[in-house]
Amino acid sequence: MRLFFAILFCFLPVYLFGQYHNRPAFLTDRSEKTVSGTVRYYDWSINPDYIEFSRDSLGSTRPIPLKSIQKLVIKDGPVYEGLYIGMPYYTKNPIEIGGNVVDHIDSTYFLAELMLDSNPVKLYKLFDKEAKTRFLIAKYDSLVLLEDIHVVINRRELNYNFTDPVFRRTLKTILYECPTLNTNGTNYSEHSLITTLKQYLSFCRIDSKIYLEQKKTDKPILGIGAFVSHWQNTEGKSQVYGITMQVLLPRQFHNLFIMMDVGTTNTAPSSLVKTGLQFGIYGGRYFGRGSIQGKVYTGLSSMFTALDTGVGVSYKKIISAEIHYSPLANTIYDSSIKVLPLANLRAIIPLSR
Repeated sequence: MRLFFAILFCFLPVYLFGQYHNRPAFLTDRSEKTVSGTVRYYDWSINPDYIEFSRDSLGSTRPIPLKSIQKLVIKDGPVYEGLYIGMPYYTKNPIEIGGNVVDHIDSTYFLAELMLDSNPVKLYKLFDKEAKTRFLIAKYDSLVLLEDIHVVINRRELNYNFTDPVFRRTLKTILYECPTLNTNGTNYSEHSLITTLKQYLSFCRIDSKIYLEQKKTDKPILGIGAFVSHWQNTEGKSQVYGITMQVLLPRQFHNLFIMMDVGTTNTAPSSLVKTGLQFGIYGGRYFGRGSIQGKVYTGLSSMFTALDTGVGVSYKKIISAEIHYSPLANTIYDSSIKVLPLANLRAIIPLSR
């Protein structure tokens, strides 16, 4: 059992990939020919090399490289464009003052999500090969990367974090028609950049289409409920019961989550765990595309300390049955004691949708 959970923890990041929905979509190629079909929509958080597209729901799916894509419109969903960009990646090693902050430049095609569309300007969001969020602004025929530089500067044998919000100066230059536009308070985020562009468009009296405001899935879902746990080992048994809070994050179709448990223990006299407050904080994900989904998470708890890893089955992310265990359990307690997984039943009521 200890080996099983150790392997599970090592492969936990694999669950972050491979989750998709089949969504109706329109695909426009570089020759401006548009076809309808179905795309495997992964809610990409890293730039893919291709998309998987089928001309009909029963047809075979084939890979379409990004260099062949001009636009991908997902029905009732986001709009993407295939853009060729020279993407700078900044150095992760400390540099001297005046040193080159760019480690290398990767020129390739990116699947860029259209966040704001208007006649003069467009705002795009994409994820680079390091899964970092980048933004681009297009004005007429010019495409400009909005850079937010974070590097480490070495000075007199001491390291300092250095930040240069180049994007603020870039916005001021590109949006020169609006002399009263103040970009000093603009942050490198979707909402802040769109707010700045809305001020510019309002000054120029230009209508725009803001896709971000139409995305209902871009909000976390908070849920509160209760849990009860049973832990049996050679030294006795324990019951833990309390309240649980779950936050479903907007990425990956609300399948990523953060969870926190706070409870109390009803302990048998010979148990390893003493009566008192118990807590746990975890991060994980649901996987599967139906009402019944698998569930995997790991985190920190007062019972198992680090690497408290759980697996379970959930119905609509509301009711779940789980077991969790830490590969460090026998080290934490006593190698002579047989420490078994903890069984858990959880019910959560979503407070928002």
